[in-house]
Amino acid sequence: MTKGPILKDLKRARRSGKPVRVSREIDGADRLDAYVVGIGRKWVLLHSISDALHLDGYSAVRLRDIKCATSSGWKGSTMTHRALTLRGEHVQPLAGVDLDSTAGLIETLTRAFPLMAVYVEKVDPDVCHIGRAHGITRRKRLRLQEIGPAADWAHACSTSETTADITRIDVGDGYVDALHAVGGDPPKC
Repeated sequence: MTKGPILKDLKRARRSGKPVRVSREIDGADRLDAYVVGIGRKWVLLHSISDALHLDGYSAVRLRDIKCATSSGWKGSTMTHRALTLRGEHVQPLAGVDLDSTAGLIETLTRAFPLMAVYVEKVDPDVCHIGRAHGITRRKRLRLQEIGPAADWAHACSTSETTADITRIDVGDGYVDALHAVGGDPPKC
């Protein structure tokens, strides 16, 4: 499918305020159920819905990787929307998030959230790196101070991921917030 119809579907979903199911053209990538809250030239920002039908943070995904974004092909979309409404959960757009460039996205999300989960699904769909971003090197590599699953901080920043390899960034979800609550702010790197 060309990106024109997908962009049109994403804009329609944002205007309607209804959830969509987003599938991407990456082998092994998660399907995302969410509300579209922002669309840029390079990235789309989604307010994510957890499997337990709660709003659960935000996912930024590359526009070019999306192969389908629909509520009509997702039988549970109406029930999901009603359940969230009955629970008093409302979609919250994020102001000031740069969705036009990867560097801008990382910078604006770092200002708004203490941690981010960074995915490089085309390189390895089973791994995400969680931590605090400390900018981008001249060689366009993300400087990330990682926090492990036991909420233990690395003492140095890694620069293994190029910005071109980043396919998704999550912020503000329950797991990432729990890591920050237990691990606190990172030591200087």
